[in-house]
Amino acid sequence: MEIGKRIQQLRREKNLTQEQTAAALGVTSAAVSKWETGAAVPDVAMLCPLARLLGTTVDQLLDFRPALEQEEINVLLEQRQKLFEAGKAAEAAASCEALLREYPDDLRLKCAAAGLYIMYVPAICDAGGMDDPIGRAVSLLEESRESGDPVLAASSRSMLVNLYVMREEYDRALAVLDEEPEARQNIGTARANILLRKNELDGAEKLYQRELWSSGRNVVLNLIGMYNAARGREDWARAMECLDIALEAEKVLRTEELGGLTGSLHMLRAEALRKQGRPDEAMESLTEYVDRSLAQWARLNSAEALHSAFYNRLDVRGSGMSAAYLAKYIRAALEESEELAPLREREDFRSLLARLAEAGAQ
Repeated sequence: MEIGKRIQQLRREKNLTQEQTAAALGVTSAAVSKWETGAAVPDVAMLCPLARLLGTTVDQLLDFRPALEQEEINVLLEQRQKLFEAGKAAEAAASCEALLREYPDDLRLKCAAAGLYIMYVPAICDAGGMDDPIGRAVSLLEESRESGDPVLAASSRSMLVNLYVMREEYDRALAVLDEEPEARQNIGTARANILLRKNELDGAEKLYQRELWSSGRNVVLNLIGMYNAARGREDWARAMECLDIALEAEKVLRTEELGGLTGSLHMLRAEALRKQGRPDEAMESLTEYVDRSLAQWARLNSAEALHSAFYNRLDVRGSGMSAAYLAKYIRAALEESEELAPLREREDFRSLLARLAEAGAQ
């Protein structure tokens, strides 16, 4: 609401006329009328007396807020994400930075903006909209990790660790991990057990589902780590076994239904099979990776897809990135992958790239 309309609304709520307001403040009624119509604004020295007269504060009078509500952040960043999707990465990044300047102390906004920069790093770099989007994301997360909100701080630290690993700053990644409290008790499950005893079944089941999904994802991530260790030793039998178990875990626990890692696991299989000199099987896994990734992305970002029969009490938001943009990203990754370079001359590999190009053009 504009300040003039706010003054008028508050004045009327106090049952004051413009003349009474003017007399109380020592100004003319014409001045009050100009404030309310937007033809002029009150002098700075008049703000405190005016706020006291109208029974409010200067911050409320000016609609000043140091931070945004989460839903407001979601809406504002969704608008900027549409710019990224439309190929206007430089404009989107500039708009994000303007928003960050408007709310310089909003740590939730900084964490969310960092996530957006991470998602669209290739587009930002291609457009020249920012010299170092990863570095900018790191600086934002370094601030938001200091939040007194434990959930926000933990989310910021998680992303920050991944970015430091990406930049090969391993000691910094370890230092951030050292800030995480040791897991002494599973608080989520303990809370769910208490709610169950209180017969609050819906709340208990929601917590159990959240803990199960999180645990299942951790199982898969640990198996991927074991795969990478085995691959480093060129123990391909063990490496493939780790991937097979991870795929089975996703299937049994149904974690793919809410953004699991099945697509990524097929990509790892393709790379491992190619390294073992099994190109036909590698192409099968690569095709599976593309199919599953695009299908999952479309499902998670559709209106009815953020549901799972097994995790039906969880409210999971899609990333907002379109399947078309993802197709462009995957195509670029396949074309640039050194691991898959020997497959590029195959007809089925070129057909896969053509499919991705078609999907990216939609």
